[in-house]
Amino acid sequence: MTDPAPQSAPSNAPLNTADDDPDDIPVADGAFGGELLSALDPMLLASSLARTITPSGLMRAVTNLAQQAPGLLQGLDDQPLPAKDWRFSDSTWTDNPVYKRWALAYLAWEKEMMELVDNEQVDWRTRERSRLVMGVLTSAIAPTNSLPGNPAAIKAAFTTGGRSLWNGGANFLRDLVTNRGLPAQVDDRAFVVGRDVAASPGWVVHRTPMFELIQFTPDTPTVATTPLMLLPPAVNKYYFWDLAPGRSLVEYAVSRGIQVFTMVWRDPRPENGTWGIDNYLASAVEALDVVCDITGQPAAHVFGDCSGGMFLAMLLGYQAATGRHTAATGTFGVTVFDFGEPGGIGIAASDEGLASVSKRAERGEVISADSISDTFVWMRPNDLVWRYLVDDWLLGKQPPAFDIMFWNADGQGLPSQLAAELTQMSLENALIKPGGMTILGEPITLSDVTIDTYQIAGMSDHISPWKGCYAGARALAGQNTFVLTPTGHVQSIIYPPDKPRASFWTNPHIGPNPDEWHAAATRHQGSWWGHWVDWMLARTSGTRPAPPAAGNATHPPIAPAPGRYVLGE
Repeated sequence: MTDPAPQSAPSNAPLNTADDDPDDIPVADGAFGGELLSALDPMLLASSLARTITPSGLMRAVTNLAQQAPGLLQGLDDQPLPAKDWRFSDSTWTDNPVYKRWALAYLAWEKEMMELVDNEQVDWRTRERSRLVMGVLTSAIAPTNSLPGNPAAIKAAFTTGGRSLWNGGANFLRDLVTNRGLPAQVDDRAFVVGRDVAASPGWVVHRTPMFELIQFTPDTPTVATTPLMLLPPAVNKYYFWDLAPGRSLVEYAVSRGIQVFTMVWRDPRPENGTWGIDNYLASAVEALDVVCDITGQPAAHVFGDCSGGMFLAMLLGYQAATGRHTAATGTFGVTVFDFGEPGGIGIAASDEGLASVSKRAERGEVISADSISDTFVWMRPNDLVWRYLVDDWLLGKQPPAFDIMFWNADGQGLPSQLAAELTQMSLENALIKPGGMTILGEPITLSDVTIDTYQIAGMSDHISPWKGCYAGARALAGQNTFVLTPTGHVQSIIYPPDKPRASFWTNPHIGPNPDEWHAAATRHQGSWWGHWVDWMLARTSGTRPAPPAAGNATHPPIAPAPGRYVLGE
């Protein structure tokens, strides 16, 4: 297995830790993976916590806290506060002895509570669900979530003559009415879909009741003969690939002479709750056929992201089984399809969760985008709930205007049938097993996939842990290029060339141990986007004049991009 030559010189930066990235802001990941996390219900979480906490562990925590209490109360514990914990960044927490004791006492209690659920005697899914619940509980009690326990908010109140509290109260009432009582993460008035985001020019060239297909307008005189089709997750709007100009993967690929198409999933209507895996895969097959027909090519590169990458793995397995190869290569963005690896969205898989979501499937329900989004924010409560509560309600700030956050809040619903089928797939780890899944009537085996693939993972990704992505990469038989970024889930994909301190790792030897792969990897400065486009171009047979118009006689242009479905029509 070999990588294309790196675009930039290797760096000697350490390989062991993720970078602090100024663009890697807290994001709920736009419900990436929400198809699986929809099975994560409160009763399942509560039962997991009850199975994880033991009397001996509880006694140990109480004893440890009792031993630390005298030193904390008397101020004898002079340890520094965590430098990267935003909650205690105000200087008062260090300078004022009362506040410092309060912070140290809280952190000691938080540490003991989190260690209480580190029970190796239960399975990893139960343990991780317990950590999730305990993280919600402990973060909720942080002193900074209240005005008396937040010196920065007290200072702001005095400095502004109470205006910050007035604004915070107004923000609270706004969020109570418009955001289900959760603090807003973004000023959604700052963006218009089709103008500020999803703004790359193009045309809808195919439409079904389930998806639209957009062909983007070339801006080079010649284009690569083999086109690219983007396959987004079912619960996400496609335009995370097409954010503001300068941050758009679509814009970049088009500027490099790639013919780019994207599928746009329709937000399911109440009557569409029976849409399942086969419906989505049949649509992907149809879209790929249209791309090939319009471009006159036998195959196209396909890029699937997160659960769209799961669809891509199924598509490639199906094509290997049928011998009909319309995918020239496959690119997987932050995709896990081996759920035997601990962590991430696999924590939702359980018999109880499957039973719950299956009942909803029997009723043909559609799980709302708000419900999926709420599940995600509570997976990272410090960053995605309490941080915004402090900023919006206690400090009286307005939420930021940022394209990622706008997209993040613009979710889609989820057919419960799809949620049930993917939950069962995760619980049985069926996608990775030979013949473990049947797609459109064909048993599939990923080791039969022999085309070249490219995989991107993020070192600090909490949704699709990079080692899980790595394990999936080894399941495919073709030549695989694995790329690791130092960032999180969404930010690993939104990685434009001018991103500050952008870098990525590669290593052509994809062996059984991901840590050994990482230790021997080469770090390159810059974005993986250029590396990836070079990789595609190396697997494309030449160029041709750019098409003068979108579509063809069979598939004429229907409407200008971004079309109707991304707007919720």
